[in-house]
Amino acid sequence: MAASIAREVQLLSMLALAAGLIAVFPDAVLCGDSGSIKLGENGYNEQWMAGHATWYGEPNGEGSSGGACGYTKLTGTPYGPRIAAGNDAIFQGGKGCGQCYEVKCSYAECRQEATRIVITDQCPGGEYCSKAEPAFDLSGAAISAMALTDKDGALRNIGLYDILYKRVPCEFQGQNIAFQVDQGSTGFWLSFVVKFLGGPGDIDSVEIRHSGSSSFQPAKHNWGASWMLINTSGQAFKGPYDIRVVSKLNGHAVTAEKVIPEFFEPGKLYESNVQLKY
Repeated sequence: MAASIAREVQLLSMLALAAGLIAVFPDAVLCGDSGSIKLGENGYNEQWMAGHATWYGEPNGEGSSGGACGYTKLTGTPYGPRIAAGNDAIFQGGKGCGQCYEVKCSYAECRQEATRIVITDQCPGGEYCSKAEPAFDLSGAAISAMALTDKDGALRNIGLYDILYKRVPCEFQGQNIAFQVDQGSTGFWLSFVVKFLGGPGDIDSVEIRHSGSSSFQPAKHNWGASWMLINTSGQAFKGPYDIRVVSKLNGHAVTAEKVIPEFFEPGKLYESNVQLKY
């Protein structure tokens, strides 16, 4: 009981410190290629928030390969193994796929520095994931990254965690937005998974324009990060295809022109030449 109270006091102290820093530096910005960005004005968290977490999968693994977002294998990709499954408040029926967060903890085994994670899966339930407030089911690799040297095993053994988290822009160095065409796609039914969306990471809507058309057509959210366009005209769509993606967090949008060719290969990943920074 005493240890639990001490952790709660430490967590509250961390929140107070974070709030104090924001008060001293109200115009917190992210500096990068896009210049100075006021995070709060673009939907991100400037202050640390209190949340809950647990972990799943192999001790140093990626949780589960792909998960409910449909990203498939994660290790060796820009997503990497430091990922998390979000509960309903985070996953949002799949529209929360791709969000990026920084997380940290206040236990004796924890590093002071934050660990960056990406939402790639849905938290299945349990003591924390069934709660209404935000909760994260972290991969073993993410938990290990949060731990002090040689303390990862002890941190994993805790199992259920009180954490601090904040929403941050996704950054995938050297990687533009990509679209993986689903198996079975044709000129009458085009389905794909949106990958490596920077900035907000999440998606509110997707529109597609095929060759010969002057207007975009809204795609239907299929599941996870998968979107599809069904052809009801009786004549096959003709590529190449332009795809417009609109973020859920702040409405920022980007158009990938001619990103999927006319004679596309189902299962293949097509990288665009555009990216969102924030």
